[in-house]
Amino acid sequence: MNESFRPLFKWGSYTLVLVLVILLQTDVLPRIRIMGVHPNLLPLVPVMVAVLEGGAPGALFGLVTGVICDALIPPFEGIHMVYLFVACLLIGTLSTNYFRKNFITTAVSAILSLAVLDLFIWLLFYLVPRRAGLDVLWVVLLPEVAVTALFSPLLYWPLRGVYRRHAVDGL
Repeated sequence: MNESFRPLFKWGSYTLVLVLVILLQTDVLPRIRIMGVHPNLLPLVPVMVAVLEGGAPGALFGLVTGVICDALIPPFEGIHMVYLFVACLLIGTLSTNYFRKNFITTAVSAILSLAVLDLFIWLLFYLVPRRAGLDVLWVVLLPEVAVTALFSPLLYWPLRGVYRRHAVDGL
């Protein structure tokens, strides 16, 4: 492969995985209910990419994915975009400097990021305006994070494959 096209193919491959996850998230996963919730895989993809690729590339991928999340998950316009940008920048930078790029690091980072995102949305849109109480934490948020964690290997293995396939030799 021509070295000048390597980044194009790599990010095109990440985008293809993202498109497949979007289709899975919008068409298949709403039909799957475990513990009363369905998995929320879409916000995990950019965090996993950020762990593998680093802060700045992960943040840009998070920004784009956040825009898509905001378009698909109403009524939270702008929340996913800002959160995923900041979370991917932070997690990608930390993982580049301090953590290994393996399944445990990637999955834990993505699941913790989802938990913080869900908690932030719950605080901002449900607790403060008093549309939901603390019971939502135990009935919805905790089960969603747990169920999503079960599905996280479905994301890691294809993303890891893209990363390894397009990794520059010697790095």
